[in-house]
Amino acid sequence: MDSIAPPFSERALPATLRMLQGLPLGLAILDSSGTFLRSNDAFRETVGCDPTSFGLAALAIEEDRAHLLASVRAVIDGQFNPPECRVRLAARPDETISLNLALAPPGWGFAVLVAVRDIREQLKLERQVAQVTKMQAVGQLAGGIAHDFNNILTAVLGLCDQLLEGRAPDDPDYDDIDQIRQNGNRAADLVRQLLAFARQQTLRPQLLAVDGVIAGVEPLLRRLLGSAIPLTIAPGRDLGMVRVDPGQLEQVIVNLVVNARDAMPDGGSVTIASHGVAAADVRALGHEIMPVADYIAIVVTDTGTGIAPEISAKIFEPVFTTKAIGQGTGLGLSTVYGIVKQTGGFIFVGAGAERGTSFTIYFPALPRPAEAAEPAAPAPSGGEVLTGTVLLVEDDRAVRLVVERALKSLGLAVVSAVDGVAGLEALDSAGASIDILVSDVVMPGIDGVALLEAARQRFPSLPAVLMSGYAEPPQRRAVGRTGVVFLAKPFAIRDLLEAVRSAMVR
Repeated sequence: MDSIAPPFSERALPATLRMLQGLPLGLAILDSSGTFLRSNDAFRETVGCDPTSFGLAALAIEEDRAHLLASVRAVIDGQFNPPECRVRLAARPDETISLNLALAPPGWGFAVLVAVRDIREQLKLERQVAQVTKMQAVGQLAGGIAHDFNNILTAVLGLCDQLLEGRAPDDPDYDDIDQIRQNGNRAADLVRQLLAFARQQTLRPQLLAVDGVIAGVEPLLRRLLGSAIPLTIAPGRDLGMVRVDPGQLEQVIVNLVVNARDAMPDGGSVTIASHGVAAADVRALGHEIMPVADYIAIVVTDTGTGIAPEISAKIFEPVFTTKAIGQGTGLGLSTVYGIVKQTGGFIFVGAGAERGTSFTIYFPALPRPAEAAEPAAPAPSGGEVLTGTVLLVEDDRAVRLVVERALKSLGLAVVSAVDGVAGLEALDSAGASIDILVSDVVMPGIDGVALLEAARQRFPSLPAVLMSGYAEPPQRRAVGRTGVVFLAKPFAIRDLLEAVRSAMVR
C-alpha cells in the first residue's frame, strides 16, 4: 500500500474532483491498493507533505500507521465500519487529524476518496468537556462528603479546644489532645481543597489591592521557603482593585510558592510580581478564552526544574502529582485553579524567563474607590463577657452540643433547636428575647437561609451567624445577599466566638 503509483491521467480524473481541487477541503484519492493517486493543495497543507511522494503510511506517526492502513483496507474491502480514522501526523506529531474514507462507485477511476479535517479545535473542546465533567464529578464527591465530614470535624475540633482550655501544656494529656486537633485540621484542609477545586466553597469577596494581600502573607512565604530560596516581591504601580476572597487569594499565593519550593530541591529563587494589563493588550497575550477587559496580573516565577511538556496539560487536574507517594495529595494546583476560576479569573502556566516555571493569574481590574474606607478594627479575641440570648439551630447533635457549650462559656443564654421548623417555633415562643440567631445552612426541611428570611420578617434587625461546611450554589449566593456573618465549618471555638461578637456589634 506504500508503493508510488505512476502519474495519474488527468483525463481519468472526474470533472467533479477537478472542481474540488480549488476548494479549501482537503481531498485525496487512492487506488485499489491504497496508493495515493492525487491530492489537492488543501490536503497537502493539512498533512504537511505530498502523500503521492511518500505513501500512505508516511502520513502518520509509527504508532498510528497500522490503524491507518487497516482502516483504508477495510473500506476497500467494503467494510464501512471505520468511516473515520484519527491519526497523529508524522510531520507534526502533536497534531491529530481526522480522515474520512468513502468507497468510490465503480468506473470513477479510483477506489477511495479521502477527506481530511483539521480537528484541533474539536479536540480542544472535547478536552474541555472532559475537564468540566471531571470537575463535576469531583464537585459531587466533595459535596457529598463535605457536609457530614465537616460536621464531624467541627465536633472533634470543638471538643479538642474545650479540653485544652482546662489543661496546662505540661498536662500528660495535653500533647495527645493537641495532636488530635492538628490531624483534624489536616483533614479539614483536604476537604477545603476538594471544594476549592470543584468551585463549591462559599467565598466572601472583598474589594482589595493584590499587593496588600501579597505583603500580608510575605512573612509566611519567607518562612516556607527558608534561607536557601530568596523571595523577591515586585509590586506594580497604580494598580486597580480586584474583588476576591482575601483568604482564598492568600491560599492561592501560598500554594504556588510551596509548589515552587518543591521544584527547587537544590535551591533557587522565587519572584512574585504584579502588573496591570490594559484591555487593548489582552489579545496580544494569546489567551483566546480571556474576554477583552482590564486585568491585574499576579506572576509567580521560580528557577526550578520546570514542567515537562507531556504533563503541562495535567497539572491542574485533581490528585495529579509528580511527587512520591506520601509527599503530596495532588490538590495544591487544582485548588489554585478552582479558586481562581470561581473568582472569575484565569490562570496560565509557562516557562520562566531563564528556566523554571511561571504561573500567571489574571483577575478583572476594578477602579479604586474615591475614598477607600478604613478597614474595621478586629474585634477583641476574648476576655469580655457578652450578654443576651442565642437561638441555636443545628441538626447535628454533636455540633449542637459543642457550639452550645462554647456560647454559654461566653456568658450567653442559649435556646437550642434541632432544625429550621423547631427554630421558628422557638423564635415565635421566645419573641424579642432572642438577641442573635446562630444557624446551620444545610438542614432538612427549612434550611438556614430560609430560616433567616422568615426570622427577619418577624424581627428585621435580628443579627445572625450562618454556619456551613458545604452549601449548594443557590444557598451560597443567598448567604452572600443576606449580609450576615458566615462561618465555615469546621471552625475553632475562638472563630465561633469571634463571629458571634462581630454579628452582635454590627
